Amino acid sequence: MKNIKIAIVNYPTASQTAVHGLVEAMTIANTLCEQLNASVRFDASINVLEHLDTQQSVRVVVLPPCINDDFYMQENPLLYQYLSSMQQQGALLASACAGAFILAKGGFLDNKFCTTHWRLADSFRSAFPELKLNENAIIVNEGDVITAGGLMAWLDLLFEIVSLYSSPTIAQQLSKEMVVDNGFREQRFYRQFVPNRDHGDELALKAQDYLDANYAEPISVKAIAEHFFVSQRTLQRRFLAAVGHTIIQYLQKLRLHHACQLIELTGKGITEISYEVGYQDISAFRKVFLREFGLTPTEFRKRFSTNRVAAENESAF
Repeated sequence: MKNIKIAIVNYPTASQTAVHGLVEAMTIANTLCEQLNASVRFDASINVLEHLDTQQSVRVVVLPPCINDDFYMQENPLLYQYLSSMQQQGALLASACAGAFILAKGGFLDNKFCTTHWRLADSFRSAFPELKLNENAIIVNEGDVITAGGLMAWLDLLFEIVSLYSSPTIAQQLSKEMVVDNGFREQRFYRQFVPNRDHGDELALKAQDYLDANYAEPISVKAIAEHFFVSQRTLQRRFLAAVGHTIIQYLQKLRLHHACQLIELTGKGITEISYEVGYQDISAFRKVFLREFGLTPTEFRKRFSTNRVAAENESAF
């Protein structure tokens, strides 16, 4: 019988749902392994910082998601030492959501692709510009390090670990037992546009307000610059520095954000929504939407709409 020891690090501010959920899910996985005659069992334990044991031999160390940034943004040499020791002994390091910051700060993501919660992507890039972040991915497996995206991506991490150390069949059975979809998806399916407005640039803020009020109308950088009596170059430079997007990029994200709301919450047709948010070319709207979210507007509606009738009746688009 192969015993897979898994150490779950219960660091300060760690999500207790994830910490204890992983242990319980591994218990269910063990039941399935027994039923399917798999010679694997998972032994998951919860470990607090004060009692991390570098002498303990484990196969996987998991850094769960957290509920605020009090801990993961700090330096934690004791934890880095533990992770390094475990990795040197052959352990797989795994993180969910903000746990990637801990791995990055400790140098465990150097020269590797990784992911974290889409809302934390800008902060991650700012802190670790040299790392290869893919915020669209739910799971990035680099062999000795696995990172998972969103706050609930500890479930995806769970299925990945079970699949690696038992079989994909058992991971699939586990997802069915837990009634959790582990089919293909990306974080960009769920991404929302949350613009930065806390930047202190009055001109950029006024431009944001103007775009918020007029996003559905034909808009040019020239017209906005003339409206605020500045040059296009000055407006573009200050807007990009303050907001992190060009005006055209911001306008596109704003239009798509409102399109998503209309798709999710109303029964309006995709063509009507396209016009309503400022796209006169329906084909262009579809291409931009697909590039941004990885789904067509119709696929997005089927996945997320609160209006089941619209989702079922929407013709292919």
